[in-house]
Amino acid sequence: MENINTALADEIVALHKKGRLPTPFTVNDIRKHFQGRFSDNHIKTVLANYCEDTGDQVKKGRQARFRRISRGKYISI
Repeated sequence: MENINTALADEIVALHKKGRLPTPFTVNDIRKHFQGRFSDNHIKTVLANYCEDTGDQVKKGRQARFRRISRGKYISI
């Protein structure tokens, strides 16, 4: 499961860096690119787990992929 989550986090970062997601972006923005592939809950979990400072995966030593700007709004880092 971890590889799927890491891959999704990397795909979200790539979309943001290509300008295909707004700054900041939300789950709704991400959903448009992954229609039917992932549930909203799964996307939220990946965003939370790879968020700098607070993310579960970040605390385990993995690279942070996102910064939370405000509730439900993120940017890639």
